[in-house]
Amino acid sequence: MSMADDILVDMQNVDKYFGANKILDNVDFTVKRGEVVVLIGPSGSGKTTLLRCINHLETIEHGRIMVNGKMIGYREIGGKLIEDRERNIAVQRRDVGMVFQRFNLFANMNVLRNIAISPQLVRKAAKQEALAQARALLKRVGLAEKEEAYPSELSGGQQQRVAIARALAMNPAILLFDEPTSALDPEMVGEVLAVMREIAQSGMTMVVVTHEMGFARQVADRVVVMAQGRIIEQGPPDQIFGAPSHPVTQRLLGAVLH
Repeated sequence: MSMADDILVDMQNVDKYFGANKILDNVDFTVKRGEVVVLIGPSGSGKTTLLRCINHLETIEHGRIMVNGKMIGYREIGGKLIEDRERNIAVQRRDVGMVFQRFNLFANMNVLRNIAISPQLVRKAAKQEALAQARALLKRVGLAEKEEAYPSELSGGQQQRVAIARALAMNPAILLFDEPTSALDPEMVGEVLAVMREIAQSGMTMVVVTHEMGFARQVADRVVVMAQGRIIEQGPPDQIFGAPSHPVTQRLLGAVLH
């Protein structure tokens, strides 16, 4: 595999505005296959927006984003970027699983159907194959006995574990996590982080936005620190947590670790 093949996400010179506010400021960001990257930073630093740009849930004003070797969201015509057709974007999104703060499960479907439906509709998996995979994933996230339950019958932590199983059911090349524990009661956070830890250890490529610094320290291959729409420093967890060089990182970690 060449060096280029090893890069799963390649974000180059990306700018993103909301109105007059510049949310991402000339961001360069790469993720290698099999790498676990954790994004940290003050609230409003652009972490979630960066994540949402990777699968084109947010458009960008400048730059380009390559996922699995292909530009996502845009085509280049005559040197200009033109937003791609929604159908083409949907095909690309199959490779990018996303787990949100809120679980976004289908309330009218039981847990098993929540997990099995996307492989059937999007990847045209046979029903029995999709159901078998869904059962295996429920077992993996520790919820084998809940396949007939509806989302309203589950705790927040259980719903989030189902959401993770649903993302895995599409066999994505990369999983994005947008503060997956921030909406949970404290006693449920551990069960979700344990599942994420197991997925990371299995070799899945992951980008995680989180305030859970213990998780970042234990699981990340690389920690990326953002402030005011820019990446201000990055490195192995021991470096970022043990000897942060940027004053913003020092203040951020001083506030949460002491």
